[in-house]
Amino acid sequence: MGMKKTGMKPRIYILCNGELAEPQYFQDFKDHLKAHNILVRYRKEFLKKAPWSFIEAAIKFKEEEQQKGKFSREDNDQIWLVFDVDNYWSDNENKFREALKLAEANGLKIAWSNECFEFWFLCHFGLYNSAIPRTDYHKKLEKHFKDEGLGKYEKNMEDIFEPLTPLQSAAIENAKRLYVKDGVGKNPSTAVHLVVVELSRIFG
Repeated sequence: MGMKKTGMKPRIYILCNGELAEPQYFQDFKDHLKAHNILVRYRKEFLKKAPWSFIEAAIKFKEEEQQKGKFSREDNDQIWLVFDVDNYWSDNENKFREALKLAEANGLKIAWSNECFEFWFLCHFGLYNSAIPRTDYHKKLEKHFKDEGLGKYEKNMEDIFEPLTPLQSAAIENAKRLYVKDGVGKNPSTAVHLVVVELSRIFG
């Protein structure tokens, strides 16, 4: 008996496949927006899984939340999956494509990064058009943080969100310029800006 919640903001679930950088960033974002209805989840069955396994686990998660009355399409609740493309695309493109179709069929929203989440951080500092080996992300971020006077960058650092906040609109623009719908295989690219824009729209 779906009763519409009046005046309530929708629930936005952020499911993370990495256990450090992603949940940390979105937890800080949630605190920044003072938004109780952003729900950051990184469960054992999501962590470090291939994207297709992560998508299957997320479908199950959605069904469980629906049964508990904690997810409702009528209330415009959303589930976003944040994951790295890594080598999964080049290793198994067909399996990856099928999984993305399955996610879409189940109303899950996708925020990938190719190759990894730190590429979203790099977008705050400029437009990177050519593929970057993931081993270089760290060096580049260290240099940017130093050049911009943002303190010292460390991998999985705890308060990454705050120093990047003033650069967020630049990051969104840079990510948009590289983004192609369904272009998961494009290196470098990220769809993280989609969820960032959505969170700001609803809770900003």
